[in-house]
Amino acid sequence: MSQKKLDAETMNFHRRQNTTETDTPPRTAPNSTNSTNSTNSTNSTNSTNSVGPITAAELMNLQFEPTRWVVPGVLPEGLTLLVGKPKKGKSWMALGMCEAVAVGGVAFGTRSVDQGDTLYLALEDNTKRLQKRLRKVLDGRPAPDRMHLHTVWPRLDEGGAEKLDAWLTEHPEARLVVIDTLAKIRKPAGGANIYAEDYAALELLLPLAAKHGVAIVVVHHLRKMAAADPMDEISSSTGLTAGVDGFLILRRTPGSKGPTLYVDGRDIEEPTEYALHWNISTATWTIEGDAEEVHISKERADILLTLNRSPEPMTPKQVSDAMDAKYGSVKKLMWTMLGDGQLVKDEEGRYSPTHPTFHGNPGNPGNRGNPGNPGNPPGESPQESFPPVTGLPDDLEAGNPTYPDRYGEYNGRVTRVTGVTRECLHGTPTGYPCDECEAEDLFGGDE
Repeated sequence: MSQKKLDAETMNFHRRQNTTETDTPPRTAPNSTNSTNSTNSTNSTNSTNSVGPITAAELMNLQFEPTRWVVPGVLPEGLTLLVGKPKKGKSWMALGMCEAVAVGGVAFGTRSVDQGDTLYLALEDNTKRLQKRLRKVLDGRPAPDRMHLHTVWPRLDEGGAEKLDAWLTEHPEARLVVIDTLAKIRKPAGGANIYAEDYAALELLLPLAAKHGVAIVVVHHLRKMAAADPMDEISSSTGLTAGVDGFLILRRTPGSKGPTLYVDGRDIEEPTEYALHWNISTATWTIEGDAEEVHISKERADILLTLNRSPEPMTPKQVSDAMDAKYGSVKKLMWTMLGDGQLVKDEEGRYSPTHPTFHGNPGNPGNRGNPGNPGNPPGESPQESFPPVTGLPDDLEAGNPTYPDRYGEYNGRVTRVTGVTRECLHGTPTGYPCDECEAEDLFGGDE
């Protein structure tokens, strides 16, 4: 367990032990009704918190409502941080979730969600920009009445928490609240004790999420440096991560095949990282599946494309050189593809696709995929054997001449089935894609 996860569990334990006498005693049966949230049958004061010691037998006899998922497998009720680098689509993701829940539609392109009221606090936007963004997300659909938006909201310590409590009370069927961003809602840090200040930054939101049975998502930023543990990339001390229930981390690690969403939290049994696809026309994210499985399938596609473009079978070393990829990884994956029937191997250890996409002469044994040359039809020359092609302009500049495939001249490695690597135009030492390249490609510089 990472240090941040350990700190989170420790602080949660102390918070339960310090619960005041106003909390519901553990022996009290759960309240079947809830005046502040008709959709939540548990007691409004969070029956999961105990006043004092409790025996194991008493604990096991308690009845609790199952955790409700706002977005199945991605976002449960509770307090969640949505983090990512600037201009990487965090706000678009949050806005899309709010719209999907407000209409009871589909979030992330694959997850059907229950309908409920949503509140989006776009505290870094004005109404004009917010309208522009929402119009793009709606993509011609009518705007939902159950989606509420604000561009101004008081800080939590200046009445913001009480105002949110009142709004949730007025909207008992609310399911999702998004606060964009943390810096606009938290008490300004004094610098005396960074851990304590970070922990206290969102402390007022935890009981509100539990009381009303909603998901509260707070948008925040990642550090610039990548880390082995995704939670270590969050721009804060461990106090901030200790004070929330879960995390949604939007990132693209060096050498990865594309953006991913890392999902973890107290109600997440196993941390999951999803591969994402960005739809630039609607500014929405789609979950493609488990990141490891999706990216492996893309690596297989790159290998098949490289082999199909080669006139001869290739060794794993030749394929890894052509793709500018790690030899050991390519060799292992090609061996797996051989066992799966995607590749065939000759006696010299060279590989070729089982079903080549480039076909030619059907009987030339030296040219794979070309099963032979039946010869030219009778005639003095091949040109005389076929009717002339008509409709071509005499002047090449007047028409659309066909140019040969010059892919090999660019010496670019295949990064996906649809594209090749290009150079970074911003002068970064890591090359393409740098942060600026990705922002321009995906969002045109707009998050």
